[in-house]
Amino acid sequence: MTKNQTKLNWEINGHFLLNCNCDVFCNCPMSLGRAVPNSPNGKCFSWWGISIEKGFAIGESDKIDLSGLNVAILLEVPGPLSMGGWTVGLYIDEKASDDAADALLTIFSGQAGGQTGWFSSMISNFLGVTRCAIDYKETENGWTYTIPNILEGSIEKEPGLNNESVIKISNLKYWVAPEIIVGRGGKKSRIRDHGRNWDFTNGSGEYCAVEWSGP
Repeated sequence: MTKNQTKLNWEINGHFLLNCNCDVFCNCPMSLGRAVPNSPNGKCFSWWGISIEKGFAIGESDKIDLSGLNVAILLEVPGPLSMGGWTVGLYIDEKASDDAADALLTIFSGQAGGQTGWFSSMISNFLGVTRCAIDYKETENGWTYTIPNILEGSIEKEPGLNNESVIKISNLKYWVAPEIIVGRGGKKSRIRDHGRNWDFTNGSGEYCAVEWSGP
């Protein structure tokens, strides 16, 4: 993996989605990524979506605007998340300028520190960067995250008591956010790329608002 070593000060505020092959609910947030995935094969397969409402990166020259951009990740992990050995494919919004795309690569390879800084020691196989159209939507029942011909991401809110409101896990020490809304993969929530064809229908899903920064 070729890593961009540019030093960045950065900030991202927005939305985080995850759908994986674990049974609802994935045990990573509670175990801080140390538990064996509660999936049929004990491995972690997932897609992640990060929709940036407001964000920026400041490198060696100008301030780079990241607002309104989307990022997606294909992730394969052989065991507990915190044990490393990650295989990662990164997808960056085609609307991003070249400077913004470089900044997002630096952030999501872990080279810019902050919440994603630990990625730098977790990723062992980088599948490359794809520039593409990425669409994020909030629906009445959940969220969708799509990339044409690659990702048909759909997460439905898991209903709470008497099917009212949503289920929230709060006061977490997890790196993503202190509060997560529990969901599950909607019908045909699927990612197909890099020789993978993963269907996460009814698999564990997460949504949370994020405020990340670094270094």
